Amino acid sequence: MGLAISPHWAPPGGLPQAAIALVLILVALGERGRFTPVATVLVLLAAILAGTAAGSWRISTIDGGALKLDPGTELEIEGFTTGVVRHSQGMTRVPVQAEGGRIMIESARAPPGIPTGSGIVAEGVARNPPDFFRGMYERQGIHRVLRAGEIRLDGDRRGGLSGWVDSLRRRAEEALGRGMPTREAALARGFVLGQDDAIPEVTKDDFQASGLAHLLAVSGQNIVLLGLLAIPFMALAGFGPRTRLVVVAGLILIYVPLTGAGASIQRAGVMGLAGLIALAATRPASRLYALALAATVTLALNPRAGSDIGWQLSFAAVIGIYLMTGPLQARLSNLIGRGGWRTALVDGIAVTVAATMATAPLMAFHFERFPVTTLLANLLALPAVAPAMWLGMVSAALGQLGGWMALPFNLLNAPFLAYIAQVAAWCGGPSWAQFDVKVGGPLDLLVIYLAVGIGCVLLLRLTRPRNPDEPEDPRRRRKRISSGVAFLAAVAAALVLLPAIFGDHRRHLDDPPPGGARIEVLDVGQGDAILIRPRGGDPVLIDGGPPGEDIEGALESADVDRLAAVVLTHRHLDHFGGLYDVFGHYPVGHFLFDEVPLSLVSEAKDSGTAVARVSSGESFDFGGLGANVLWPPPKTPGAGRAEDPNTRSVVIELEVGGFRMLLTGDGEAEAAPVDPGPLDVLKVAHHGSDDAGLPALLSGSDPALALISVGDDNSYGHPTAGTMSELGEAGTEVLRTDQDGTISIVVSHDGYSVESGH
Repeated sequence: MGLAISPHWAPPGGLPQAAIALVLILVALGERGRFTPVATVLVLLAAILAGTAAGSWRISTIDGGALKLDPGTELEIEGFTTGVVRHSQGMTRVPVQAEGGRIMIESARAPPGIPTGSGIVAEGVARNPPDFFRGMYERQGIHRVLRAGEIRLDGDRRGGLSGWVDSLRRRAEEALGRGMPTREAALARGFVLGQDDAIPEVTKDDFQASGLAHLLAVSGQNIVLLGLLAIPFMALAGFGPRTRLVVVAGLILIYVPLTGAGASIQRAGVMGLAGLIALAATRPASRLYALALAATVTLALNPRAGSDIGWQLSFAAVIGIYLMTGPLQARLSNLIGRGGWRTALVDGIAVTVAATMATAPLMAFHFERFPVTTLLANLLALPAVAPAMWLGMVSAALGQLGGWMALPFNLLNAPFLAYIAQVAAWCGGPSWAQFDVKVGGPLDLLVIYLAVGIGCVLLLRLTRPRNPDEPEDPRRRRKRISSGVAFLAAVAAALVLLPAIFGDHRRHLDDPPPGGARIEVLDVGQGDAILIRPRGGDPVLIDGGPPGEDIEGALESADVDRLAAVVLTHRHLDHFGGLYDVFGHYPVGHFLFDEVPLSLVSEAKDSGTAVARVSSGESFDFGGLGANVLWPPPKTPGAGRAEDPNTRSVVIELEVGGFRMLLTGDGEAEAAPVDPGPLDVLKVAHHGSDDAGLPALLSGSDPALALISVGDDNSYGHPTAGTMSELGEAGTEVLRTDQDGTISIVVSHDGYSVESGH
């Protein structure tokens, strides 16, 4: 508990004082090895304090290994990659250990297939991590991002123990790709090594939508299957029981770092080792002890691991399996029977149901989606999962001797992998395969888990097996009836409460007035997304906000089912990340931009959208609403991408009747010098960052209202005090999405009005 608290609170005095307090309490209150209840509580509190202090010390140690740079610093980095390279939304992200510490390098230009441990060189500008990646980067001990124009390999490899593990991983990767189609080879690496970056996006989407994504993240299942695979071979080799346990322990100690040592596989490794130690000592293994030990060790290694979604889901699944599998097996055995394939089926169904029920609320809380077909998908895939894992592990092991030795096992494995991918497509492809949910916060999550727990207890009581040869006790019968009534009442209450708990928590955006329009500055966190809805035409979306900020929910709140156009102001993730959830989900007529990630252009084209570049001087009419592009100027033929994308952010002037509004994207006035003339409303550039050109823009346009699209408690300090002061001195009213929610400008024949709310 203390380790889990430590990322959020550090005790005064640190570890020495906490340790001294614990020792003094033990000495003062212990009597003949026994403690009174009061003494026990004091010892527990002191232990929590010591854990919190130890966690704070560990966090400071991790943070001490981060590369310290001021944002805006230009430099060249040389170092070694320390983890799996991620490719998403047109950007490659590489964690690197440089001479001065750890840093994340991001670039749109990187060589394919950068292996862990490779030496790389990159030159760019240091920045703060985006808010939506900050927690993930902090868990890796990274506090700065280098935005590089290009990533180059220098041909070097890191040495030592890490280098040896890297070589094992490279040989395993090569072996798992021998003789299999590209998709199946990528899936094999995902199943065995947890590397999903090469899996086609459509396949990853199917796995996510069907509830099979856990197969692509190594976890306890891999540890169990590794032990089950190794033990028969050792038995054939004549190894004794103790030797087998030692060998399996050694395999676990190698396998955990081989797969990247993520939080979930760390948990599984610790629990596996605890079980092996118990077997070696011929003592019964305690599930609770192993679970607590796993939590303690993983949090001691990294106290921030508790915020990792994989860590949370891993522990939730194990707890669900511990609590529910036995009762479910007993009830399913009465229906299906035992022996042979029936036992395997009963066990598989019980484990799948228990894990699904335990993780479903967490998945809804974090991903705001729930796969409807997850139980069916897992049951259909069940017969192929273990063979696919085992064959992949054999291939990875034989690959250490020679990649060609893995070929026959890969040929056998390819059909299993293809079948699992087909199950994911069957169960994840339909539009109804998952539904959007919105869990308001931790308290709502706790209420949901409480409701699920009560429902499970009541359901198990109702279905408790009894001996058919014995007459039923009348008192038990009455209890069963009362439990049934209570269960039905709980279901009825859940049906009433579900809309409130799972609602999207967005206010509904009304239709535009006759002859007018609505301009919605959508609340999408630290990013921009503006929806323009003229009464006489289809809506237009300008930017899509950062990834994972529910742009689909925002569009649904306005009853949008198609878009006349999508405009991207510039190629920063907090503006284009959400657009990947737009193309292919909504019919879009045109995609307009100046600079854009190529992967997003491909998404648009694949969905049937026409693409085109825009520049100053162009005008568009969207159902009676005029849009004039004021910036940037046309590109010079042969010119490359702008070093700072903000300098070429598309700036648009909107006109509806006599109403005029300026949409600036991130084009600060000092870099995008436009002169729109008098304005009614100004969308402030770059989330309210400092802008030397803002006073002149305000003086020339005199807007009555300024809107700032900004995330709550963002790490950039947006909007800055200087910008707020300039707006105040100009007498301009200010509304902000972090404080006011989605801001709606309603334009009609009578002028315009403003609505806001979350």
